[in-house]
Amino acid sequence: MPDIYHQLVKHAPDFRTHSDDDLSEVSDVCGEAARAVSNTLTLIGNLMLEASLSEEYSNENARRDMMLLGDTLRNLPRLAEALEQNSCTANFVLRQRQGVFK
Repeated sequence: MPDIYHQLVKHAPDFRTHSDDDLSEVSDVCGEAARAVSNTLTLIGNLMLEASLSEEYSNENARRDMMLLGDTLRNLPRLAEALEQNSCTANFVLRQRQGVFK
């Protein structure tokens, strides 16, 4: 299975042509999306716990949801890593432009 991380992540040269405003926006959007992925994983965990404690939750529904959960959990961590990497790279390019590394 191809890894989503390598399809999403951008490198510093990819960001050098963007304006400072664009880099700030990329950093903010990717950072917020990475946090949203983490929050989603927490939410899924909470929902699965509640479902396991419910007497009305059928085995059929549990199997269906476990398959969906497995598919989600397989992809979300690498997606979050790619988003976080893009946020960090955009910030790095901005700091380079500002002369922080001189």
